[in-house]
Amino acid sequence: MAFFAELKRRNVIRVGIAYIVVAWLVLQFSDVVLNNVEAPDWVFQVIMLLLAIGFPLVLLFAWAFELTPEGIKKEKDIDRSQSITTQTGKKLSSTIFVLMALGIAYLLFDKFSSQSDVEHTAQQIPDPQALAVKVEKTLTPVQVSINPQSIAVLPFTNRSRQEEDEFFVAGMHDDLLTNLARIGSLKVISRTSVTQYKDTEKTIPDIARELGVATIMEGAVQRSGNTVRINVQLIDAESDKHLWAEIYDRELTTENLFAIQSEISQAIADALKTTLSPEEKQQINTRPTENLAAYNAYLRGRQLLAHRRSNELEQALQQFSKAVELDPQFALAWVGLAESTNLLSFYGTLAEEIGFPVIEDAVNKALAIDANNGEAYTSLASLYDSRGRYKEAETAYKKAIALTPNYATTYHWYGMLLLEFSSRSDESIDLFLKAQALDPYSAIINTALAGGYESGGLFSLAEQQYLKIIDFDNDFAEAYVSLAAMYILELGRFDKGVEYARKAAELDPGNFRPLSNLVMAYLNLGDARAVESTIQRMQELDASHYLTAFTSVPASLLTAKPAGTQELINWAMPKLQALPGSAQFIAQIQLQIGAVAKARELYLTTTPAWLQADQWSQLIEKYPDQACIVAWVFMQTGNEELGISLQQQTLSFHEQILSATHEHVDMFLTDVCYLAAGDTEKAITSITTQVEHGHLFLLDQAHAMPMYDPIREDPRYLAAMAEREQIILEQRSALQGQADL
Repeated sequence: MAFFAELKRRNVIRVGIAYIVVAWLVLQFSDVVLNNVEAPDWVFQVIMLLLAIGFPLVLLFAWAFELTPEGIKKEKDIDRSQSITTQTGKKLSSTIFVLMALGIAYLLFDKFSSQSDVEHTAQQIPDPQALAVKVEKTLTPVQVSINPQSIAVLPFTNRSRQEEDEFFVAGMHDDLLTNLARIGSLKVISRTSVTQYKDTEKTIPDIARELGVATIMEGAVQRSGNTVRINVQLIDAESDKHLWAEIYDRELTTENLFAIQSEISQAIADALKTTLSPEEKQQINTRPTENLAAYNAYLRGRQLLAHRRSNELEQALQQFSKAVELDPQFALAWVGLAESTNLLSFYGTLAEEIGFPVIEDAVNKALAIDANNGEAYTSLASLYDSRGRYKEAETAYKKAIALTPNYATTYHWYGMLLLEFSSRSDESIDLFLKAQALDPYSAIINTALAGGYESGGLFSLAEQQYLKIIDFDNDFAEAYVSLAAMYILELGRFDKGVEYARKAAELDPGNFRPLSNLVMAYLNLGDARAVESTIQRMQELDASHYLTAFTSVPASLLTAKPAGTQELINWAMPKLQALPGSAQFIAQIQLQIGAVAKARELYLTTTPAWLQADQWSQLIEKYPDQACIVAWVFMQTGNEELGISLQQQTLSFHEQILSATHEHVDMFLTDVCYLAAGDTEKAITSITTQVEHGHLFLLDQAHAMPMYDPIREDPRYLAAMAEREQIILEQRSALQGQADL
């Protein structure tokens, strides 16, 4: 007690309290200031350390020294009768009171200002999903700032008034855009978006504001016999004044046409105060062909690609084939041949085993003619992607961007590559937004952006985006196809999937994907008659098409016995061998009919890397819904240790990585990972969550796999599946009376 009394007499306790209060205020002030100046974390940590070290030193100083009217003296040298520690103590108490009042005032201010900030933020950002992608984009994204070196070239006017010249004039416009796209310092809006302003009555400033550019170019073309007149003018959007104008009267030859385009490109660069590199000068001055007929065929082909309709893609392929036949040294025509073949493999009936060699040959020829052709590298990257050579594909896309930085298709297709990897959806969205900035009215690019949102589990945002596209271009089949697929595969709205898939099939009768969507929707609805009639329609289009084979296998489970399904798998697999994702889905069906050994064989035939642990990281990211199924198969077929390792790595990916990038991890069959580990409690919780979130796609078929045996009689599992069945019944009822295709 005597020691405590001495501490009190010497004001050590008061000094300690005052020090603590001051230190706390210093830390609060430092936190605010350092955050505002974005100082590194270690600066704040150093301040904390110094204050902590100072505390015992201050206490020691208060014990050993005393403040007197003559200054600071050692306590042992002061006569107790002359000590003024009582007065000093009163002053310290007053100081502590003031400091504590300041601290309380700060706490109250921080509390109420933070609450106000939260309320303000909630008002400004009502949809938390938008935060996941930083900003919600629309078909006409608002530009915060406009690049002064940006341009939109409006569609040229055809002054010859002859209908056959429309392709020529549109092609001239398209080719000029291609030339400008090679200038890296410019931002050039793509053709699809500027086409919206053909014959518009909108003012130049309004158009520029909607497209987010600083300058607008207008032009007119008049072809008469063997001569052509091209009239162009560059306009500053803000002032609506001419920056430059020129009229070109030339003989109609390829040499003159390309020379005019080069001159216009150089004039635009000069007017926008940008300097061309030697490589850019060489590219804009290169004449792609000397053959006017080949050039006309190429121009027609380019106009036919935009809408992605299967019949128009076939016509485009014919035009590009004609162009390279007329001029085998026409590199851009070879690129068009590769691109149209690629798109036909996806949107039409062209089998990939036939299309791949054609694409490869066309790309190689294009690059042999022009090794710096960015468009060719885009097609090469897509070919690598189709063959599973993802690193090479990414390298080729980056090369394409470096060579042709304004080619929106490169960003679009590069984003599609990244969509194949479940944890890279944010990167794909960024690429789609770059493509959208170059081509804001492109329906296919905006559809891809919706797909990026969908890939990240932002289904509400994706649905809004798809519906905006349909509202903007209600004849664009691909938006209906993609929206239907999302309703079916991810949201369990099979009735709505049928509605949109039917519309897509009506708009593009030669496209297999709407029909495939319909088969999958009808399978979930349990409508065997509708499944059979839709597959019959696919067979009439092309019985050997890979989607005909792919959809026929799960469809057989409605009617066939296991032996019949296995026979159908044997027929389908040669058509799916080059498509590992499809083949692994078929392996899953083999498990459903009890053919575990055959499932293992199929997994390893199509993807031998499953046996290589150093390849698992990429495989798990690409096939997060299949990896634990493969792990379970390994456990049942003599590779238990390997299977356990794969299961553990996959579950870790689901819980730690995928959960950070996707709003609905449960839809990736995480329940199989838990079942493979014997954790039935978490498996049932995962299944219950799937049903609650509407992830109902073919659950009845998937749950026929033997790893689900331990939970089949669990009341919670039975309740979840009964809930799914009730949802299905309600949707079937909603569809009653609607005619099948």
